[in-house]
Amino acid sequence: MAKGIVALQKLREQAATLKKYHPDWSFNKIGKKIGCRHSFVSRWVRRDQACEPLHDQSRSGRPPKADAAAQEHIVMAAQLPECRTAADVAAKLQQDQHLSFSVTTVKRVLRQHGLQHLSPVARPMLTDSHKLARVKFAKAVLRRDKTSKRRWLNTDSKIFHLHKMGRPLRRWCSPGARGTVPRPKHSIAAHVYMGICYWGVTKLMFVTGTHKQVSKFVNPKSKRLYAGVGSSEYSEVLSQMFVPEGNRLFQQAGQWADKWQLQQDNAKPHKTATNMAYIAANVPGGHFLTWPACSPDMSPIENMWAWMEGKLHKEYQPKNAEELKDSLEQIRQSIPASMLHNMFDGFQARMQRVVDLDGEYINM
Repeated sequence: MAKGIVALQKLREQAATLKKYHPDWSFNKIGKKIGCRHSFVSRWVRRDQACEPLHDQSRSGRPPKADAAAQEHIVMAAQLPECRTAADVAAKLQQDQHLSFSVTTVKRVLRQHGLQHLSPVARPMLTDSHKLARVKFAKAVLRRDKTSKRRWLNTDSKIFHLHKMGRPLRRWCSPGARGTVPRPKHSIAAHVYMGICYWGVTKLMFVTGTHKQVSKFVNPKSKRLYAGVGSSEYSEVLSQMFVPEGNRLFQQAGQWADKWQLQQDNAKPHKTATNMAYIAANVPGGHFLTWPACSPDMSPIENMWAWMEGKLHKEYQPKNAEELKDSLEQIRQSIPASMLHNMFDGFQARMQRVVDLDGEYINM
């Protein structure tokens, strides 16, 4: 059964059920509850009260061109790499299965099965050496005690934009109804560092890259201010935020206070001799295993960034730079402990997935 028909059937059942349990509710009130018009509620509630079925009855007319078996062939063909458009799917079916369907029929069947015409997500290309490094890292983690992941602080930085900056999703439409999506030329941004662990979240630290926040450090080579976060600024992030916050979180937890480790990616400012020496001297457990290159999918904090970004644009929708910072702080404070527990408890499974795929990207 098509996805849209199933959703419609559920709405009918919800309307009838609400009227049974709340007979004093009006059709308009029930409609607002389930997101439908009162006429829809009225029709299906009356049918239910008359003991008539809520599902669609068979109708007269031309039978569908694609039966269940043909629809399965269409969906399978659409998932082949060489079939990028509905026209490609129709041509493939004609060539291999001798099934003749119009492009319109192919599109309709694909929509009914919940498929959308979307662009693939671009990711850095993994070389053989990248894959070997990813597998080596994953196996090293799997050899450790399962509770060891609870003693490391996973850190990273993220640039949050006031407006959504992603590419608009593709959709099927006529040329005249394509529409437009407003997009600012230069969006206000907030560049933040944050760390997460099994026991909690560090505070946010806004750094260079945030709206109207310029670096105070000079690049010795170019004799100009750094355009982004340099080694000296990251030293301040370590000394003013990551190390004190890591000590606070693990001391509050009452565990691993003298053994916790810091994890960071391989950005050049993070890996300078000065910063690595500071970590070795001030973090009780030192630096976590060297993180493999091109591996954001292996880091739990990437899932946290995605969750925060979705919450920012769906629930807060800030209007200026100050509201953007305030919204991020409120979101940080609302991070549930259960989410952190799930992320770190599932890290072993994430590493096993990397090994099973021989170092290829994972979707977790």
